This record gives sequence, C-alpha cells and structure tokens, in this order.
Amino acid sequence: MSSSIKIITGIPRSGTTLCCNLINQRQVAFALHEPINPSDIPKTYSASQAADSILKQITQFDWAIEQGLPFAHGDKGGLTIDNPVGHTIKNGVRQVVAERGMVQLPPREKNSYELIIKQNALFTALMPMLVSQFQMICIVRNPVDVLLSWLTVDLPINRGHIPAGERFDAALKNSLQGAECLSRQMIIYQWFMQRFLSSRLPCIRYEDIVSSDGAVLDQALGWEAITRGTLSTQIREFDNDTLCTLKQAIPSLLALNCGDLYTQAEIKVALNIQGL
Repeated sequence: MSSSIKIITGIPRSGTTLCCNLINQRQVAFALHEPINPSDIPKTYSASQAADSILKQITQFDWAIEQGLPFAHGDKGGLTIDNPVGHTIKNGVRQVVAERGMVQLPPREKNSYELIIKQNALFTALMPMLVSQFQMICIVRNPVDVLLSWLTVDLPINRGHIPAGERFDAALKNSLQGAECLSRQMIIYQWFMQRFLSSRLPCIRYEDIVSSDGAVLDQALGWEAITRGTLSTQIREFDNDTLCTLKQAIPSLLALNCGDLYTQAEIKVALNIQGL
C-alpha cells in the first residue's frame, strides 16, 4: 500500500459519518464511508480470514484511488455524504437514503494523500486483527442520544441487532438470544463500549468533535487542525412513544460502564434535556 491508511470505527449513529465529512474537507485526505459490504465476505470465513479479506479490499481501494478507477462505496453519490439516514419517515422510523454503489475520483500520485476507511460493527468485531495492520480510532456518543437515534431509524439496530458484530462475535450473538429489543440495544451499546475501553485505542467523543469544530479528530489522526465552519448538534424532537421507551431504559442507561467517557451525571443531563 502506497498511501498512509488509517481506519475509524464507532458506535452506530455516533457521528462517524460526520468524521468522514470533516476529513474530506482536507486537500490531502480521503475518507470512505463503509466501502466494505459485510455480506460480500463469504459466510464460511473465520474472523481471521475476514480480516485478511478486509486488508485486501483496502489495498484495492488505495490502488483504485491512485489509478482513478471506480471503487465500491457505501453511498454511490460520492464522498460528501452528510447522513446515511434521511428525514423521510415510514412506519414510524426515518429511512436510509445512502445507496451502495461505485465512486470514481481523479487519479492521485502515490504517497500524496492519506486514506481513511470507516466501518462500525465490522471493524469493531475484528478489532484485534485489524489493529495490527492499521492505526484505528473509535468514535463514541452519549448513550441517551445514541439510543434515541436507534429507536427512530430504519436500521437493524432499531430491531436490536448488529449483524456484522453478531457474525464475528459468538458471545455477543449468544447474549442477544431471548432478550427483548430494548435489552438487546443496551447489550449492543455496552459491547461497543467495552471493546473500545479494553482495546486502549483512542476514543473520541462526538460531543468534543462538535465543540472543537473537528479539531480533536484532527489531533487523534495526527494532523494539524484546519479551519472549518462552526459545528452544532441538531436539536430533534421525539414523539411520546419514543420518549416512553427511553424512560423505560433509564435504569439500564445509568448502569452502563462507559469508563471515563461518560459519567452518570452526563447521562442524567442528556435525560433531563428530554424532560426525563
């Protein structure tokens, strides 16, 4: 591989797509939004074989960018995807607008750019094998805001499942068996957080990315900060059913182990913002 390659993982709906957008504002970096389709990894592959497959795919992405050839991407519209989930609501949940497809960029000289690959559950599940090959950073967000998003988007996590994680982590899959949806969502949040904490990898809070206008992300990637527009968190209102579900989750939210990333007090503040 000729360019400098780093990878990003994170809790779903924690701002990893925002990170890609911030990175793509730089002149000498490309951030790819979930270019690897987990469904394309043969079902017979072990975790180590899957990690080898990912390494080969990343090598191909790098080569395609150098040559100016098409490559797979999580959104065929290009690298400037703002949010994979739109505002259209169907059956009570916001619909996914990102469509997997091919993207093509002008060719670039070797060693003239840095390449960042972002995948959430897949990279988290295969973290022990991937960190030996790539620098990795993890993105997290207050569990209250994450859960509110999970409750309102048309993704597997809305139904209490994280397919790539369950596929490559038998313990996670077993822990979800027989649990009701809200309990599964709490188990999944804790799974992400525990993987990140135990890895001792750099963990960046969404809230700090926003308050610093992306500077903490630059720092984590080893770059000098650049001037960007002011970032702010979008204020969303939630219906009574969603807030009632959130209220049911309060004991589980307060029992989460978030290390030093989120204290009970910070979780309570986020609950108070929702009037709970």
